Amino acid sequence: MNITTTSTRPQWPHTLDDIVNSLEGVWGLVGATATNGNLMRLEKSLHEPVIYTMTEYRGEDEADVVCRQNYEASKREEAINAFAKAIGFQIG
Repeated sequence: MNITTTSTRPQWPHTLDDIVNSLEGVWGLVGATATNGNLMRLEKSLHEPVIYTMTEYRGEDEADVVCRQNYEASKREEAINAFAKAIGFQIG
């Protein structure tokens, strides 16, 4: 993956590697609070075809979906970048 980060976060996930490692882990999931205070979740489907889904929830209410975006497997880096930017990383 060819991503450069110009900052880290004080809260977990601290780095882009934390995001990638969580996505590639058993659950294929990473979540964090966005800069606007909403909960963000990035999930990798556990079965073929591989899809990455980024979901934004209003506040911490997982029943109140603000936005949901799907990314094909070929758009993995785009999904990771979008999630990272939403939670406050500066990607450059």
